Amino acid sequence: MKHNIIISIGLLAGAFILSQPKAIAQDQITKELLTRESGVWFAESTNTEGEKMNHYSWYGYVDELELGRGVHFNVNAETKKLISSLHVYTTVNKSGKQTESLFFNSNGDVGTSAGLINGNKSIIRFQGVNTNNIIFSGTIKKELSEDGLKSHETWNELIINGNYVESTPKRENRKLVDTNLMSLFQNGEITSPVEKETVDFLKPLEKLIGRWEMKNEKENFTRKIQWRLSGMGSLLVEKFDYINEKNEISGGGINITGIDPSNGRLTMWSVGKNGFQRRGGWDFISDKVTGQRENNTRLIRTFEDDNTITAYWQSKKNGEYTGENNKYTLKRVVETE
Repeated sequence: MKHNIIISIGLLAGAFILSQPKAIAQDQITKELLTRESGVWFAESTNTEGEKMNHYSWYGYVDELELGRGVHFNVNAETKKLISSLHVYTTVNKSGKQTESLFFNSNGDVGTSAGLINGNKSIIRFQGVNTNNIIFSGTIKKELSEDGLKSHETWNELIINGNYVESTPKRENRKLVDTNLMSLFQNGEITSPVEKETVDFLKPLEKLIGRWEMKNEKENFTRKIQWRLSGMGSLLVEKFDYINEKNEISGGGINITGIDPSNGRLTMWSVGKNGFQRRGGWDFISDKVTGQRENNTRLIRTFEDDNTITAYWQSKKNGEYTGENNKYTLKRVVETE
């Protein structure tokens, strides 16, 4: 009987393997393929309330981090007011045939996605968590025209707030002559919403916003950091670059700070050449001292004054952070018009 069971399982496994459909060969995702939609795109739609919406998307690439970037704005077509935004960070995984993305929207949702490209067609499967700690998911299918100036996309098998949508109407995107979204604000196609006060969880970090530099004894830049608000004020983004002796970028990354809707905690995510991960969080030690936790280390930053930061690393031992390792000083860069 035991042998019969083993044979039966073996036959079942063989039948299962034979019944699987043949996989479609996916394109090797080169930089050229990942950046083929670089620039600004426009689309129109009507929302569930009957309001006409304009959709603007920008796609770019951060060479030193081998990182794709996408920014998407939903705009009221009549008032031109910015309603919401979506920010996407995309890398190519080790297989070279699959993209992996981390995304945030201005409503506080956070999620990840995986994508494949086959010729002019691409498919993205996403899953995220909204601020009610409810998981949502779906699939985006897109086809790019042969001349690269139009694309058509549908959102399929959506599960959002307990609702299921089999497929949305096909949306046509067309490429604009603009190369960045800022020009759309300058010419009035998009107007910013009424200024809002910084969200409470980011107020202790407001003083970081701006550009900072660290120099070595030879006065060559060795580290450059920029902090800025993103996601219509719901995120704090840090981009840091390491500079070598030839004044070239030799490394760096991006840290995004916001609320993790799955647990309600202030969290930091990191993205770079090696993909993305939930990295850590923050300790607010005093009005002038912050601690940026990353795994078992913590970066202490002390504001000596509004334009000077002393920073050093601590290690976690026996449940406590100690030490003053690799101390350095950052100076604020005064912006000039």
